[in-house]
Amino acid sequence: MKNRFFPVALIFVLVCLGLSGCASPQPERTFYAALGASDAFGIGAFPLKKGYVFRIEDRLEESRDVDLLLLAVPGADVDTIREILEFNLRIGIQPNLVTLWTGANDIIAGDDPEEFEADLKSILEQLRDKTPAVIVMADIPDLTKLPRFVDNPSRVVTTARIEAFNSVINSLADEFDVPVAKLSELEISDELASDIDGFHPSNEGHKMVAEAFLNIILPELGISN
Repeated sequence: MKNRFFPVALIFVLVCLGLSGCASPQPERTFYAALGASDAFGIGAFPLKKGYVFRIEDRLEESRDVDLLLLAVPGADVDTIREILEFNLRIGIQPNLVTLWTGANDIIAGDDPEEFEADLKSILEQLRDKTPAVIVMADIPDLTKLPRFVDNPSRVVTTARIEAFNSVINSLADEFDVPVAKLSELEISDELASDIDGFHPSNEGHKMVAEAFLNIILPELGISN
C-alpha cells in the first residue's frame, strides 16, 4: 500500500482531544468523525461552514449534542485516510457516527482499483472491529461531467474507472453492511460545482451531498427527518 501521510493531518486529529466526552460519548450525544479529503473540509463552500460535514453536524444538533472530529485533509487519498484513522484509533478515539467519502483523488492520481480496495477494506475492518460507530459511505459521482474535466478531459478520469471504483465501494459496503449515499445517481450540473475550480462542490453541491448522507444517517440514529 502507498505511503502518502500528510503531517498536517495531525492538526485536525488532535482537535477532539479538548472535547469533553470524546473517548466515551454519552448516549444522548453523538461523537461524529468525518473521514475524507478537501470536500469534507468544506472546500468549495463559502463560507467553509456551509460544507456538507458542517451541514450534517447542524442538522444533528437540532435534536442532540454533537462533538465533531473533522478528519479532513485536502488532497488525501484512501491510503492517507487509512493512516489518519489508525492514528486516531491508537489514541483511543471512539466515534459513534462516521461518514466516509473517498476515491475521487485516487481516480485522479491514476491509482488502481485494487489498491483502493485494499485500503478501503482496512478502514472498514478497523471501524467495525474497534468502534461502535454507525458508518455511512458515499460513492463517487460522475466526475467527467464536472466543468474541470469537461473543459480539460483526463485520460484517467473516465466513466469506466469511476464505475470500477464504485463497484469496489458497493462490494465492500455489502461485505461490511455499510449503507451508501449514492452520489453516483445525482444529475451533475454546473451549479453543483464551485466557480473557483469547477471540481469541488459549490454551496448547492455541498447541500445535496449532506442531504444524501442525512437521508441515511437520520433513520440510522432514530431521528425523525
